[in-house]
Amino acid sequence: MATSTLGEAWLVNESDKLNKKKQKRIVKHKKKAWRITSNVEDVERYLESKRLDERLGAPFEERPSDSLFVVDTKAEADKPVKAEPTKKRKIKAIGPLRCYAILTPNSAVIDPVKKRNRVRLPEERGDPLLRKVMEDRRAKGKVPVRFLQSMKHHQENVEALANKKKPERLRTTFDFDLWGEAGDSLMIGDKKVSALDLSDQLKTYTMEKMGNRIYSRPPTMFSKTTGLKPVEYPHPGTSYNPTFQDHQALLKDAYNVEAKEIKEERRTKRRLGPMLRKIPVQRKEQQWWTEMSQGLDDEEEPANEDEEVPCVRPTKPKTRKQKIRAKALKWQDMRRKKLKEAKKRLLEFDRLRSIRREIRKSEELTVKRMDIRKKEKAAKMFKPAMLGRHKYEAPPIDVNFSEEITGTLRGLKTEGHVLIDRFKSMQRRNIIEPRIRQTVVFKYKHKVFTKRSHSEPKGLKVGNRNKDTNAPKQ
Repeated sequence: MATSTLGEAWLVNESDKLNKKKQKRIVKHKKKAWRITSNVEDVERYLESKRLDERLGAPFEERPSDSLFVVDTKAEADKPVKAEPTKKRKIKAIGPLRCYAILTPNSAVIDPVKKRNRVRLPEERGDPLLRKVMEDRRAKGKVPVRFLQSMKHHQENVEALANKKKPERLRTTFDFDLWGEAGDSLMIGDKKVSALDLSDQLKTYTMEKMGNRIYSRPPTMFSKTTGLKPVEYPHPGTSYNPTFQDHQALLKDAYNVEAKEIKEERRTKRRLGPMLRKIPVQRKEQQWWTEMSQGLDDEEEPANEDEEVPCVRPTKPKTRKQKIRAKALKWQDMRRKKLKEAKKRLLEFDRLRSIRREIRKSEELTVKRMDIRKKEKAAKMFKPAMLGRHKYEAPPIDVNFSEEITGTLRGLKTEGHVLIDRFKSMQRRNIIEPRIRQTVVFKYKHKVFTKRSHSEPKGLKVGNRNKDTNAPKQ
C-alpha cells in the first residue's frame, strides 16, 4: 500500500511539472518591460474619475446638496393617484429625435482654445482701412459705378416683376357648349377642338395629348415657287367664234413659233452639212489607210556618236563683294518701292473729288444692279425652273385655220387634250420636273437551250466504237 501511494504522488508531481508553463525571462531595464510588468490600474482608475468629474462640472465633494438631492415637501395626499393600467399602450411623449441627440454636447469641459477660427461675417471681411475709406465716401455721396449699375438692374427687375402678366386662371365653369360650332376652333389633324377663352397652355396640352401636335414647319414650305395661275385663260383666238383680230393674233403667234423652229433646223443643217456628206467606200478606205500609215515612212536618222557634247561648266559661288552688292541693290529696290507708295498716297489727297465721284458712281451702279436682279427674280417667277436634266418644252399652240371655223360649238374641230394641258401646266408651275417619253425598247437575246431528253449522252455516241477502245493508236 505504501509503495503504491508513493508512486501515485510521484506521478502527480511529475504531471504538475509538465502542466506548469515555464515562466518567461523578461529584461526589466527596457521601457517595453515596464509596460508589461508594471501595474497602473489604480492610476488609470484615478484619472478616469477625474475626467468624469470634469465632464459633470465638479467633483461630488464640491457640488452643493441641492444639485444632488431633492427635498420632498408635498404631502402624500396631494400626490396624484396613479390610474389603473389599461390594456392600451400609452403613447410616449414625442421628445427630441434620437438622430439629433448625438449632436448635443454632453460635456461641461471648457474649450481649451479660446481664439478658435470661425467664419467671419461680411462686415468683418476685407481691409479695415479700405472699409473705412468706402464708408466715408458713401457718407459724402460718392458711390462706385458698379454699385449704381447693380442698383439700376435691381430696380429694373423689380419693375419687370411688378409689370409681369399674371397667368390666366383656367376656366372651371363651362356654361356653354364646349364642342359647339360657336367661337373660334383649332384644327388638330382631322379633329376640332373648341378654343373659346382657352389659354395657350391648354391649347398646347390638348395638342400633345391628342397625339396630333402641329410641329413647326420651315418658311420655305409656304413660299410660292411660281407666279403663274393654276388655270390660265386661253387665248381669245381659240374661241369657236373669235373676232378677226384675235384669230389673226393667234395665227401670228403660231407662225412665229414655226418660223423659229425652221430657222433652227436650217442652222443645224448648215453647221452639220459637211459632216453628213456621203463619201464613197473606196475613198473612205483610202483615207483610212493614209491616216493609219502616217509616220511609218519617216526614218529616224542615227545620232552621230563622234559628235562632241558641249561641256557644262559648274556655276561659280558668289564672292563676298558680290553678295554685299546684291544685298545693297535689294535694299535700294525696297526703298524705291516704299517711296513710290508714299508718293502715291500723297497724290490721293489731291484727287479726293475724283475719288468721291468714283464712289458715287459705284454706289449708283450697285443700286442699278440690285434693281436689275429684282426684276430678273420677278420675271423668273413666271418661267419654268430647271428641275431635272431636261428642259421644259412648251406645247404646240392649238389653232384652227379660217376654213375650219364653223361659228357653232357643235361643228368646232377640237384641238389639244385636257390631260396633256394639265400635265404641262404642272411642269410650267414647277410642281413636277420636265420629262420626255421613253421610247427605248430593251430587246434581250433569245436564250436557247437543249432539253435533257433530247440531248445525247456525254460518253461515246456510237456503240460500235467500244470494240475498238483497246486498239493501238496510229
